[in-house]
Amino acid sequence: MSRTDRWIIVGGGASGLAAAFFLKQLGMDCAIVERDKTIGGRMGTVELGGRSFDCGGKNIGRRYKLFRQFAASLGTHPFEYFGLNSSQVVNGKLKTFDSTARWRTMLDLARGASASDVVRFGNILLRVKSDESNGYLGSTYSRALGGRYDNLPVNRYFSSEFCRRIIRPMTVRMNGAEPDEVFMGNLASNVRMVLDTYEQFQNGLEPVLNSFVDRYEVHLNTDVESLVVKDDRVTGVRVRDGHGNAGELHGAGVILATPAPVAAELAEPVAPGVTRQLRSIAYYPVTLILAEYDKPVFSSKVRALVFDGNEALSNAGAYGINDLNIVRYTFSGRTARDYMQGSVDSEALLRMGEKTLSKHIPLDSCRRRRFVARGFRQGLCAYTPYHGKFIECVDQELDKVAGLHVTGDYMQGASIEACFRSASACVDRIVRKRRHQ
Repeated sequence: MSRTDRWIIVGGGASGLAAAFFLKQLGMDCAIVERDKTIGGRMGTVELGGRSFDCGGKNIGRRYKLFRQFAASLGTHPFEYFGLNSSQVVNGKLKTFDSTARWRTMLDLARGASASDVVRFGNILLRVKSDESNGYLGSTYSRALGGRYDNLPVNRYFSSEFCRRIIRPMTVRMNGAEPDEVFMGNLASNVRMVLDTYEQFQNGLEPVLNSFVDRYEVHLNTDVESLVVKDDRVTGVRVRDGHGNAGELHGAGVILATPAPVAAELAEPVAPGVTRQLRSIAYYPVTLILAEYDKPVFSSKVRALVFDGNEALSNAGAYGINDLNIVRYTFSGRTARDYMQGSVDSEALLRMGEKTLSKHIPLDSCRRRRFVARGFRQGLCAYTPYHGKFIECVDQELDKVAGLHVTGDYMQGASIEACFRSASACVDRIVRKRRHQ
């Protein structure tokens, strides 16, 4: 193919893989540049005891239509049911939200909340349930919600108890953010996740990612140092591989499919207006630890627990229905940040998590066989207030720079499906621009 049909994609996470998939669907070639040794980014895999485990891409919603098309294009990768099961301690008792009894268990969690809390949150639930597209950032509904309420964070519209029981378990897990760090216009994207039902790949995500590497051009362990501009158009990137060798990759243009801060740094010399917008996006760190024990920790009825803001551990859960002895610890939220940014190592963090979990679930750390940890400094995206305005400004600034496009978890939402929707919109924009050239 000619260079006019080839695009350089920076970033091999969900957004980058999605952009490559949609370009290929339209007969266009691409090359992915990824600085890590493997693709997948925050939905990548880790090895524990000779077995591959998924990090952020473990649970695949049944409504993930675009992602499932992507997976199907890479061969046969069967799913198995996982559902949605999460408990918390309310007034000294374990209360469980379970997707098999979604409405009953949600009402049980919200019992005792004020009428205004229930009505306001219920309206968002109903709007997203009636039209799934309302649950993505940039939708007409999300823009209207943000335009009306985003002058204040979420905790100013809901009671502290409702935030603790309902809001925080969603935002700290999906965005790494506390209720005073997220906004109403973003909340529909969290609600959409609660309304879905989840499955897992029977053989994990690794075979899917391996199939992708076999079918696409991927440059691993390669840093992008800067964008290449020729005749007032972004045409490629300057790179340096793991051996220190420098070079350039050229094409029709570049798609930045990285977290917003990384994209902002690369775009600054050629598109300072884009950089200003991208730097308004909030990101928070997250650390994931998978620990294997020699006996089940969770049960079929209680497969996960979420914790209050005074704990560094935001949630802990069984890795799978048939993996009740493997616990996935997630450290995110305000309290966890001090530990993740300090000198606490992963084993000390795990011991802290085990101590927190053992208050509610019988757990003997001596029964632990092994563990593996993975941390992300820019791990969870918490978006920005007035997100609809943000998208408009990004589009306006990109119109000033030929050959440069962006996509990522900050455009339509942080879920895998939202990343795929964002990448699809990005490729559609490329096609529209080509038609008008």
